[in-house]
Amino acid sequence: MSETPEFDKLADESAQQKAQKRARRNVLVISSVERPVAALREALGGDVDELHIVVPAVHQSRLQWLTNADDDARERADDAASSIAGALPSEGAEAAAGDSDPLLAAEDALSDFEADEVVVVVRPDEEAGWLEEGGADEIERRLSGLKVTRLVVSDIE
Repeated sequence: MSETPEFDKLADESAQQKAQKRARRNVLVISSVERPVAALREALGGDVDELHIVVPAVHQSRLQWLTNADDDARERADDAASSIAGALPSEGAEAAAGDSDPLLAAEDALSDFEADEVVVVVRPDEEAGWLEEGGADEIERRLSGLKVTRLVVSDIE
């Protein structure tokens, strides 16, 4: 009989650990918008455990893309990701530039980070560049197993 209380204690501890694990909130942000901080703060709230921010290198011409001359676009995306991470209320947020294809950027990030949800921040159609067209729709379709939230935010001040 003494084994039963010990087993019950272990089962309760295991259930508590599972509940804590499920309660964690790991969010991946894919943003082609360079300054979405206000919208992200509102959408994320304050209960994010791990936050990864990826800014796809979408700010480049077709010629730059075709010739793989995307260094400036990647640097710009990396700076934007760092700026966003530094402005959000999450300790230790990771930030990086991503592929110029927003879907590939999301898939690459998810291969290294186990997200519970994805927040996709895009510019309105009239502001979006050619590499952004349809990216958010494709992310929502391909990542249907995760909670995906789309935010449309203007990059024009």
